Amino acid sequence: MQLVNELKGETPTDIKCKICGSAMYPTDRSNYEITYHCSSAEARFWDFDRGTPDQTEAKAHWDGSLEELLLNRG
Repeated sequence: MQLVNELKGETPTDIKCKICGSAMYPTDRSNYEITYHCSSAEARFWDFDRGTPDQTEAKAHWDGSLEELLLNRG
């Protein structure tokens, strides 16, 4: 996890997927933590038929792109 200072309620917008370089989007947020995942079509495992090799590959991409950012409490 990385420590990120939260300035005026803003969150980082330049986070890129470490697998493909696509933009990331927040999938979960708590008081002091934001979870991001890849927004690319290759990571959208829910768009593939269940149990197929393509879905497995997309899920691995989505899981592998996970970034958790800790926000500064002060």
